[in-house]
Amino acid sequence: MTDQTEKAFGEFVRVVERLRRECPWDSVQTHESLKEFMVNETGEVLEGIDRLNAEGDSSNFCEELGDVLMLLLLQCVIAEEEGLFTLEEVISGVSRKMKFRHPRIFSPDDPELASLSWEELKRREKAGKRNGRPVSGGELSEGK
Repeated sequence: MTDQTEKAFGEFVRVVERLRRECPWDSVQTHESLKEFMVNETGEVLEGIDRLNAEGDSSNFCEELGDVLMLLLLQCVIAEEEGLFTLEEVISGVSRKMKFRHPRIFSPDDPELASLSWEELKRREKAGKRNGRPVSGGELSEGK
């Protein structure tokens, strides 16, 4: 990630936080009230993909992805206000999950991990969650 991207993302987070504090519409939204917008915007992303493929128009696709990103970030800000979790937890959680599910890329020196199927990795991940803890790559090779 470039410094410019990091700066832009930080600014975006501050914009959404300010909207949450000061905007009459954003400040009253809840997880529940945003559900329909998430469905609508996701549909618009799919339409944007179709438009990209049909017409080569990437600007609409870019805009629609931004709208979904806004909703995701707004959900994270609300969750943080409610003490549920933080944006950092969302980001580190999905990063950990992707590393866990792609051992051929992130643990290439472990032949046992590299031999596991997606389904087996997911099963082990779910088993770890049932035990109340995230599963790391090292625990995968031990069959935990």
